[in-house]
Amino acid sequence: METGTFLKDDVQGHIRENFIPVKYESGQDADQFTRFSIVATPTYIILDAQGDEVYRIIGYYSPEDFIGHLISARQIVNKL
Repeated sequence: METGTFLKDDVQGHIRENFIPVKYESGQDADQFTRFSIVATPTYIILDAQGDEVYRIIGYYSPEDFIGHLISARQIVNKL
């Protein structure tokens, strides 16, 4: 998360304005990887207010494409 796409100001701004980011480390947070059935990294999971998964992003994306995924996820959450 600290490199590439996440270093872009527009990505950081979009996340800050619309989400509460939480980072889990593979190994030390293995229980969370199991809980969310994560089999590849990077994996980004968008949860609703109840903690239920509503959107999943797997892999690396350009800043523009990643923001597009975040917008899609936000639209789903807003419909709930």
